[in-house]
Amino acid sequence: MRRWFLPAEAVSAALFGSTAALVMQSPLLFALPLVVVAMVTNYHMGLETIRPGLPHLGRIVRDAALPMLLVTIGVAAHVLQPARLTEALVIVAVVAGTALLGTVVRRAVEGQLRLVVVGNPESAALAAARWAGDRRAKVVGAVLVDGGRRDALSLSDSFGVDVVLGSDDVAHWVTRWESDVVAMVGAPDAESVRRLSWALEGTSASLAVMGVVDRVAPHRIDASTLAGGTLLHIRSSRPSLFVRSIKAAADRVLGGLLLVVAAPLLAVLTVLVRLDSSGKAWFTQTRVGQDGKPFTIFKLRTMHTDAERRLAELQRLDEGNGVLFKIRNDPRITRVGRLLRKTSLDELPQLVNVVRGEMSLVGPRPALPQEVEQYSDLERRRLAVRPGMTGLWQVSGRSNLSWEESVELDLRYADNWRLVDDLGIGVRTVDAVVRSRGAY
Repeated sequence: MRRWFLPAEAVSAALFGSTAALVMQSPLLFALPLVVVAMVTNYHMGLETIRPGLPHLGRIVRDAALPMLLVTIGVAAHVLQPARLTEALVIVAVVAGTALLGTVVRRAVEGQLRLVVVGNPESAALAAARWAGDRRAKVVGAVLVDGGRRDALSLSDSFGVDVVLGSDDVAHWVTRWESDVVAMVGAPDAESVRRLSWALEGTSASLAVMGVVDRVAPHRIDASTLAGGTLLHIRSSRPSLFVRSIKAAADRVLGGLLLVVAAPLLAVLTVLVRLDSSGKAWFTQTRVGQDGKPFTIFKLRTMHTDAERRLAELQRLDEGNGVLFKIRNDPRITRVGRLLRKTSLDELPQLVNVVRGEMSLVGPRPALPQEVEQYSDLERRRLAVRPGMTGLWQVSGRSNLSWEESVELDLRYADNWRLVDDLGIGVRTVDAVVRSRGAY
């Protein structure tokens, strides 16, 4: 199946075309068709680019810089009247809307990418496991560069993919399996990548490499050359002070607004908790925050007051992820508590922690002290950012995730977070709460 992809260059060409029309003093009705033509002609089959989402924001800004510079020069040279800039703004809005609409439509109708993985047996198996069940990607074959027949049979039986040994005729198998992408996994050497790119020249598949920068988000990677060599620059995982300040301010302002809006609901829920069972309505507990600093977290109480005393007798029923104790029908949970957990309303009081600067709206799950005591050096990286009311762990399955999966998601967030990603997680949180995925 052939698929359409919208590269950032399409946005650039559309902006350039519309700006050129303005510089020529063309009316708006003439500029708009140029925008459409530029967008359509710059769509291309996804042979060189894999972008399942919107184009990279930084690239759009850079691509848009030249057309905007031309407009500025036009105004300074009296070729373009300042009043015509209103038309430019309209056109830019049309282009942005077209790009967004195109991406939404594409994501709604596109099928799965068909991948062929090339590498050693262990790396190929890890890649197949990662993409198993993914709606955007499907491993249809594997080419093992080493290993034997037993490795091939094991990979085929475990993931149901065709497997061949040796990399002498990858192009033949790529064509036979109708692959869209060939992914070199593990740590392929430069010469192998070069030769495979040659071999794929006559096919419709693109070449991708997954290895040493696998856990680094694309926005942190830049390519350049130095003395004839190609370098991949990896930006610091710690955002600038300005970005961190914006996040901290946004947390407190939005947290405060949400707390005010939720105050009537919190009052009602507080009364319901008290009427349903004896004890305080709000539950407090020590958690570990950013850089290992302890703080007191607030939640609506969902369990009977003797929950801690009864924990020992229920340990054998643990259905959690190996570190967090969870059972689906925990007898310690009250009637109101089950509703609160299912809807995640028990976490509303954490807005107080957000306003106080102890938590963020989005971040890793706030850890218990006994968990942190067992952390490895790698797992302690979760504490590099403030814990959040929601995060990748919540929108990806919550209690249904294994401990390793939960840690991996938190580490990915701690290393690669962006404000735009926080917004996306917030939107996904609404869906996760409505569907009650992993909540028990």
